[in-house]
Amino acid sequence: MAENLQEYYKRMAEAIDTQLEQKGKAALFYPVGSGSGRIVWAWINAHPDAAVIWVVPGETRRGMRLEEAKRIGQEIPPRVQLIHCEDNTPQRCLELAKIRPACIILDGSREFTAFPCGERVRWLQRFSPQAKLLGLIDTDQPVSCCLAEAMFQGAGTFSISLTEALARGLVTPPAADTVLLWPAETALEEFRIQMKQWNAAGVPGVGEKVFTNLRRAVEKCGPALPRLREALPKGKQLVLCEDAAAMRRVTENLEALFGPDTEATILKDGWDQEMAVRFAASPARGAGVLVTVSTPGRLTRLAGMAGAVLVRSTGLEQNHRRMLARALALCGDSAPLVELNVSFAGLRNAEDLVQGTEQAGGTGFPLEEPYQACIRPARQLQRQLDAQWEQAFAAAKEAAAKGDIHELPRGFTTEAGFGLGRWLELQRQIQAGEKPGRLTAEQAARLEKLGIAWKQRMEQAWERGYAAAREYRGEYGNLMVPVRYREKNGFALGEWIVYNRQRFLGNNLSTDRAERLEALGMVWDTVQDIWEQSYCAAVQYWLDHGTLEVPVKYTTPEGVALGVWLGSQRAAYKAGTIKPVQKAWLEALDVDWTNRNDRKWQAAYDAAARYYQAHGDLNVPSEYIDPDGVLLGKWVSRQRYAWQNPDRSSARLTPERKALLDQLGMVWQKPDSWQHRYKLAAAYKAAHGSLELPAQYRTEEGIWLGSWLSRQKQLLQNGDKSLHGERVKALKELFRGEPERRSGAVRTRARCSVRERNWLNNYRHAKAYAKRRGLQPAGRPQDAA
Repeated sequence: MAENLQEYYKRMAEAIDTQLEQKGKAALFYPVGSGSGRIVWAWINAHPDAAVIWVVPGETRRGMRLEEAKRIGQEIPPRVQLIHCEDNTPQRCLELAKIRPACIILDGSREFTAFPCGERVRWLQRFSPQAKLLGLIDTDQPVSCCLAEAMFQGAGTFSISLTEALARGLVTPPAADTVLLWPAETALEEFRIQMKQWNAAGVPGVGEKVFTNLRRAVEKCGPALPRLREALPKGKQLVLCEDAAAMRRVTENLEALFGPDTEATILKDGWDQEMAVRFAASPARGAGVLVTVSTPGRLTRLAGMAGAVLVRSTGLEQNHRRMLARALALCGDSAPLVELNVSFAGLRNAEDLVQGTEQAGGTGFPLEEPYQACIRPARQLQRQLDAQWEQAFAAAKEAAAKGDIHELPRGFTTEAGFGLGRWLELQRQIQAGEKPGRLTAEQAARLEKLGIAWKQRMEQAWERGYAAAREYRGEYGNLMVPVRYREKNGFALGEWIVYNRQRFLGNNLSTDRAERLEALGMVWDTVQDIWEQSYCAAVQYWLDHGTLEVPVKYTTPEGVALGVWLGSQRAAYKAGTIKPVQKAWLEALDVDWTNRNDRKWQAAYDAAARYYQAHGDLNVPSEYIDPDGVLLGKWVSRQRYAWQNPDRSSARLTPERKALLDQLGMVWQKPDSWQHRYKLAAAYKAAHGSLELPAQYRTEEGIWLGSWLSRQKQLLQNGDKSLHGERVKALKELFRGEPERRSGAVRTRARCSVRERNWLNNYRHAKAYAKRRGLQPAGRPQDAA
């Protein structure tokens, strides 16, 4: 193709970036081994300031991504965190949330369903709600994964087909592909069964002539096994089986397939990377084969594999392409392949792939098709059988128009003599796997529309409930259905949801049903879900403020009463009822389990201790505020008042707290404030030679000494009884030599405060007004006229 790979990676990265900006999430579907990592790195490098969390399902895939980065010369910057789910502990989730990721990449998204991996991914998303979501989804994976579907619903999607990957050079094609039919008798038997079933339904002779031609073509092509041994290169072979049935055929015929001296390693329990690596690295003493079922999963290339054999059970094109991509990923570039097809339909898969690659601008790869002559009669025979099926379906459709087709008896025969009842029963048995035969998904869907029930009554009832749940979610966006909620048709959806929750929590709900409901957003434990929502709000507060010291009445913009919730968690901790996992998550935020008042008192005490270290005492001015904003002066006064007046104070001073304050030299008996102010005034006079100071004068301790002296002068001149003899004597001594205040008319003193001058001025105006109006004080007798 004209566009080189670097341009292609850049263009794909730009397209993904557009979808991330518009929708907040995007998904890339790609064949295994097609270079999806290069597209991701192109996107990352285009955003040099963006923090990225790249999550993989396991250490194997993480190692593969690290190896890939090294191979392409890509340095992994600190802003990119490449982790696997097992690393994603509560503490790790919070550490990752601190970097405020711009994007979370889920590599192999369909593998995140398994607990606890999926659970940890959901936590990571909740902790970083600002992060965009990019999913890398192997087309190698099963098509149905509920979690992936739920996470990427509405996302912009990009798909790379295997034909495109081959055409662009993203995947290196095989050196050659030899397509064989084995065992041929099994492939022929599949057609024989279909023909016998038509005979049983009263339609004899369907396809017999074409079947004879097909059998002769197979015989003419000869046996497959000599061709297999001729096509296999020397060395170790990977034998990739489509399913368990294909694996049984291989293990039962190992010697016939690969020779008597073959050493076989059989992975009975699915793909085992460690075991596969040991096989590839072991010294070859003869022919060696690694036999495994073609299962989803990240595959790391095995050094030393000479080629691969694909053992087919179906003719499905998508299965063929997945198997071929896996074989190439495991065996390396240009590995020769051999296909053993048990179905005539599979003989065309490789040729269709080559043609698709060439149409996409590629060159394809060499094919050896010794059974090419069988393809045409096989297709012709299948068309005849399908045409007969269409005639039977037309009869079923006509019967359905007259009544309930589900109630037709097994012996029902149409006017033309067709055994429709027997045929419908056979379709049910084929669909249920009780009898061999052919019924495509499309055919099954068409029969279902006529009223054919494939499932039992209980299963049908569950499906009706699921359909109602899906409709509710489409309308309301969740499955938090009120218990008494009913559909318009009367279906009790609320009760159905509760029933399924109870079955799930009791481990009585099938995995398939659980995953389908989870894809709709099912919440199994509503109490836990509410807790998780509140916890995520706590995480955001902690990230923004660095603490969980939340005001009691604080409510988040989303409406979460976070202060109250944290109080309830501390109460649960104190009562010993908090769940261990919840305790661990909260402690990851450095939560302080002590009482809020205790925490506030301790914070103020720490400020008092710092003051004591700096000044040597706790004689804190009442208005003093420490550098951290603690109103320390008022706090010390409250502690003193609480000790002196335990019955009247709202504060509580325990013996333990008093002992702590005693260590700082706390003076519990407050000194005489009059005497203290007198000493301050005397000290001022000694320092300045007079008491001529402004009324608004304030000492370093915050005492308004000017206004105090003004009041004392006034009290002394008026002979106020509040001044006892000792104080009168002391004041006269203090004011000795100071200017005397003249009695008589009220006048504004030169050195009085602004407030006092204003008062006196207003008083003069009020007095003049009263005189003009002839006003007298209330209660005074009026003068006689």
